[in-house]
Amino acid sequence: MLQLNEQECWQMTEGLTRIVTASVEDLRHTVFEVLSEIAPFDCGVSYVVKNDPDAKHCLEPMAYKNADVVPSAQMLLRAAELAHKSSAYNSLEWQKKSLIFRDSDMFNDAFFTQTEIGRMVHDELGMSYACKIFLVHDGILVGKFWLLRRKERGNFEEKELFRLRLLEPLITRAMYKYHPQNEEGRRAKQILKENFGLTDRERQITGLICRGMSNKQIADKLICAEATVKKHVTAIAKKMDVSSRSEIFHRCVMEKAVQNFI
Repeated sequence: MLQLNEQECWQMTEGLTRIVTASVEDLRHTVFEVLSEIAPFDCGVSYVVKNDPDAKHCLEPMAYKNADVVPSAQMLLRAAELAHKSSAYNSLEWQKKSLIFRDSDMFNDAFFTQTEIGRMVHDELGMSYACKIFLVHDGILVGKFWLLRRKERGNFEEKELFRLRLLEPLITRAMYKYHPQNEEGRRAKQILKENFGLTDRERQITGLICRGMSNKQIADKLICAEATVKKHVTAIAKKMDVSSRSEIFHRCVMEKAVQNFI
């Protein structure tokens, strides 16, 4: 039976404390820092997941900046698209509980040599082993973390998976706290849609405006042009019948529709 020694228990407790006290801006980076200490990896990838009735959409791509290999946001979006082409991978996204697994335990060798995502991970990123963490709360897949390793580091060990599973419930709750489809986010979405007719993208940008982000910061986060964000901000202000970003924020406060999401 797998157990933790005193030093490992202290390390896990310290890691959990850092995760539950992290701000929305720092949450996923903090999670990566903690994961790197208990299950070291050469490349770390994370997504926030939007749940539609018939599809899961990987958004907000993030690579752990302190890893040896740091893919671009564009590469991460392409990786998500390629992964969705695999029916075996897609089926895992619809599970009703969180999952932590090694690719080698879930997929056969053909997955790595005959699928586009397998070849991308191996040939373009130079990785041979992967551990996936799917975080599910109240039936919502709130986010995913991919931990990737080069061949020389070896596959993830059972004790590393054991540690990850101990951390998972609190990581899941922390991610759900800032997920746009949690109870608070759904309520804000309904208000912004019914009262002002905002689109999904406009609601997302409204939330980022309320966090004090500039047009450039929003554009960088959403991987789009700054001019595109400016057009959205103008449209939002018009629909809310206001003339400035500060008035957009004030209107959201008055309508109780301020969103604080990843």
